[in-house]
Amino acid sequence: MTCVFWRLTLAAAAAFLLVVAGQQAKADDVTAISTGGQGDLTMCPAWWIDRNCRVYHHIKLPAQIAIGDKVGLRFGSNPKDYRFPVARIVRGGDSCSVFSQTAETEDVEKIEVASCQVVPPAK
Repeated sequence: MTCVFWRLTLAAAAAFLLVVAGQQAKADDVTAISTGGQGDLTMCPAWWIDRNCRVYHHIKLPAQIAIGDKVGLRFGSNPKDYRFPVARIVRGGDSCSVFSQTAETEDVEKIEVASCQVVPPAK
């Protein structure tokens, strides 16, 4: 009986730590940023085709990006047009990462903005 109690206690403690860690990670999420006009785009093709992500530097960006936007991008030596869906924006210091999905942050499509400012929510 004591063993079961400790397992439940440890499981509850682990669940609590995961929730707290998740809330901490969300604390740096923002809803809109000003971009400074450029960033680096990471494109990751479907994993079953190619596991290598490609980075395109100095991509022209609009002055502001917000969650829910579909940002029109033109990139590559043989220019490609793409509408990047903005699902999540995370600020880290003076830079921001703009993700095309909410959950994953590794090996996913994203835009890195070296110098960004948070745009306050409209009132």
